[in-house]
Order: sequence, then structure tokens, then C-alpha cells
Amino acid sequence: MRITLARTIIAVVAALAMSAALSAQTDGVTQRTQPNGAFVKEGVPRMPNPPGPAPKRDLTGAWVGPQNYSHDTPMMTPAGEARFKQNHPKTPSQPWSGNDPFQYCDPLGFPRNLVAQAITFRGGMWFEPVPNRMVILYDQQRVWRDVWMDGRQLPAKVDARGFPEDRYYGYSVGHWDGDTTFVINTTGLDPSTWLDEQAHPHTANAHLEERYTRVDQYNVHLTVTVDDPTYYTQPWKVMNADFYWMKDQDFEENFCVPSQAVAYRDKVSNPSGNDTGVK
Repeated sequence: MRITLARTIIAVVAALAMSAALSAQTDGVTQRTQPNGAFVKEGVPRMPNPPGPAPKRDLTGAWVGPQNYSHDTPMMTPAGEARFKQNHPKTPSQPWSGNDPFQYCDPLGFPRNLVAQAITFRGGMWFEPVPNRMVILYDQQRVWRDVWMDGRQLPAKVDARGFPEDRYYGYSVGHWDGDTTFVINTTGLDPSTWLDEQAHPHTANAHLEERYTRVDQYNVHLTVTVDDPTYYTQPWKVMNADFYWMKDQDFEENFCVPSQAVAYRDKVSNPSGNDTGVK
């Protein structure tokens, strides 16, 4: 089933209305659970009790989440504070307000493409190993990332003479730490994207580390740590969450459609008095 912007906006606005209650919780915002404690889409096989052991060095397949999502509160530098104040997320009363790039269907970038799914309570990723790299596909906007495993190094910098340009999903290299943890290091993220729904910024030279630990056959635990000395006084976890294995489960089409975004702004948001400018 195709999930387009109009339906996404409804889900996001409803979720934002609950945000005050959710923010008061600690360690997790999952609202829809199965008896086994995992967030599972309709049609996904339930986890056996106990689940099977984690296979060695294997994340292949589709995963749904995040569940049990939490994050650190970052300490920002003066430059980070100044940049953060320039970002204005939408609000429940004004779903078309502020300057969120995603209002115009700009790419969410990473890791917001995963964090946003903690708000809408849906979303998935697919790991597919191919020669010399791991490909990660996302149902959020149907995009993918190349994680190189051929020994190459990350670029020392971006957007400078002799170096590559920044990218929405950056440059990534990966390796296995033991038999169950896959580690990805990323830099070169386009600085126009936000790290999360709270609009925390990053520079193009920020360094992100993802650690995917396969706990058992059905569950993966993910942490994403940001190290960006220009904007933050110390590294911080922007994401701490769990994902559940979708055996033989197809992704939905989850698109932000620009024409629908403009139609929503002109026919719904503007006539209702919502402010489309930045305050």
C-alpha cells in the first residue's frame, strides 16, 4: 500500500499531539506492542519463546522499528546553540510551520530517517550484503545507503578542493566487531539535514557511529552516536533503540510527494491560518 504525504501528515500530527506525554517517559515510547513485547507490523510472524540464537555476522533481511527509542540530551557549544535556534520544527497546532526541510519533501538524511519512525510508529530497513559492501535500504522515501567494507577510509574532509562533496546520507564504511555487532562509521553528511525531530543540527564533518547488535534471531539493538565538536561539547547518543526482524515481509511505499505537500499547504494549512513563515 502506498503511504503518501497526506496520510503521513495525519500520523505525524497525531503523534506530535502526544509528544508531551511521550517526552515524560524514560527509555522508550513504544505504544503498540505484542504480548512478546515487540512492536510488530500486521502480518509479521510473532517471535517464538525463546527466540532462536543470533546467526554469526548476519543482518540480512528486513527489520521494523524503532521500539524502546531513547536519546541523550546534548550539550551544545555556542556555535551549536546559535545554529539550533535557526531551526524551527512544526508544531501540533501548526503542522505546516517553521522551516523543516521535510515539509517540502527534501531528503530526511541520516539518522533522522530512522528517528522519524519512532514518531510515526512504523518504518523498516533492509540489510543486503553484496561484494565489498553492505547495502541498507529504507522504506522511508525508498532510499538506500552503501556501507563499504573493502578497507577504504572515510574522507578526511568534504566540500574542499581535492575532497568529495557532502551527501544527504554521507560516506560510510563498516566492519564486524565480533560475530554479532556490525559497526558503521559515517561522515560527510549534508548540513542542511537535521539529526532528529527536535531539529538538532550537524556540520558536514560530523562523525557518526552506528552499532547494530543482533541479540537473537528476531531482535537487533541499535545505538547511533554523534561526534561533532563544532556544535557539541562531547559525543552523544542521538538514538538508542530496538528493531524486530520482519521475516518475508515486504516494505510499504512510504513517500513524501512534493505535489501533495504543496496541495496540503495551499488547501488545508494556509486557509486554516497556519503560518508558513519562519518566526
